[in-house]
Amino acid sequence: MTSRTAGPLASVAALAMAALLAVSWTGWQAERAALERRVAELTQQADRSQALWRAQLSACHAAAGAERLTEAAYETPQDSKDAARRLLTQQPEGIDVCARMESADQAVLSTLK
Repeated sequence: MTSRTAGPLASVAALAMAALLAVSWTGWQAERAALERRVAELTQQADRSQALWRAQLSACHAAAGAERLTEAAYETPQDSKDAARRLLTQQPEGIDVCARMESADQAVLSTLK
C-alpha cells in the first residue's frame, strides 16, 4: 500500500463490503423469520391432521368392533360359544384398513420431525 490511491480505494472497498454484508444479513434474517413462520404453520397443520387421522382411526376401530358385537348379539344362544370363539380368533375386517391408516399416519409424522 505504497500508492496514494491504494489506501482510500481499500477503505472504500471495505465500506462497500460492509454495506453489502449488512444488506445481506438483513435479507437473511427476513428469510429466516419467514421460514420459521412457515414451519409453525406446517406444525399446526400437522397437529390438526394428526387429530383428524386419530379420530378416523378410532371411528374405524369402533365401527369394526361394534359390527362384530352386533352380529354376536343376534346369534342364537347355542351359537354364542362359537361366536365368542370367532370374535377372539378373527380380527375385525376393518382392522387391516385401520392398521394401514395408523402406519401411514406414523410415517407422515416421522418425516415432519
